[in-house]
Amino acid sequence: MSRLPATPAPDFRSADVLRQHIADTMAFYHPRAIDPAGGFFQYFRDDGSIYDAGHRHLVSSTRFVFNYAMAYREFGDAAYLQA
Repeated sequence: MSRLPATPAPDFRSADVLRQHIADTMAFYHPRAIDPAGGFFQYFRDDGSIYDAGHRHLVSSTRFVFNYAMAYREFGDAAYLQA
C-alpha cells in the first residue's frame, strides 16, 4: 500500500506552474545575487545569505547571465535586464 505525499507534487508540465517556479526562483536570487563589484555571488544558504562571496564558477556565472536574460524576456522586468 503506497501513501500519497502530504503535499502533492507540482505539475511541472503546466506552463503556469513553470512560470511561477521561475518567478519564485528569480525572487530568491534577485537582487541578492548581484555583486556590486561585478559578477554574481554563487554560494547561498537557504535563508538567502551569502556564505562565500569570493569564489566563482564559470558555468554558474553563465547560468546567471542566461537566466536573467530569459527572465527579462519572459517577465519584462527591466531590473533583470540591468543585471
